[in-house]
Amino acid sequence: MVAPFDATDFRRTLGCLPTGVTVITAATPSGRPVGMACNSFVSVSLEPPLVMFCAGDASSTLTDLRSSGTFCVNILGSAQGALCRQFSVKGIDRFAGVRWTESAAGPELCDALAWMSCAIDTEHVAGDHVIIIARVTGLRVNQDEPEPLVFHRGRFGSFRESTEPLAVTGTLTRQGPGGGTRAPSATPSATPGAAG
Repeated sequence: MVAPFDATDFRRTLGCLPTGVTVITAATPSGRPVGMACNSFVSVSLEPPLVMFCAGDASSTLTDLRSSGTFCVNILGSAQGALCRQFSVKGIDRFAGVRWTESAAGPELCDALAWMSCAIDTEHVAGDHVIIIARVTGLRVNQDEPEPLVFHRGRFGSFRESTEPLAVTGTLTRQGPGGGTRAPSATPSATPGAAG
């Protein structure tokens, strides 16, 4: 795995990993709602309850989030693909035609799968992005339990339960050393980014 790769190869490979989809929202000091689509949202810690997401360092929404100090994570349901696209377009009123309610942390988008109120804890510069770590101060789950929105290889989908779930205990069985089978290494021509 030493073949060179470019940004397109990197993006395509990362696209193989399905992710959940969120919209991060906040209110500016003047009360104007702001938000952005985000699929880099993950949990960090249970005690204390911490989450994180990444935002482009040139994002104007990031500037608004910093001035607010708090934000709302809207975890999107399977029917909200168009809503996600709207919140990923620059230079438009992203809240146009969107149903939402006010909360102390930021706007809660109607019909989302769940909502988390968060307060910014720390920031870390990472390349052309900023990692935001925040403390969860409140949460709520949609009692209608819609299916989640999932992003994979540039397309939206949802979750389908496996026909072969984990063991009843919810854990994988342990194997002794050498329990797997080693496959032959990929040839350079089969490695992403290699000249063919």
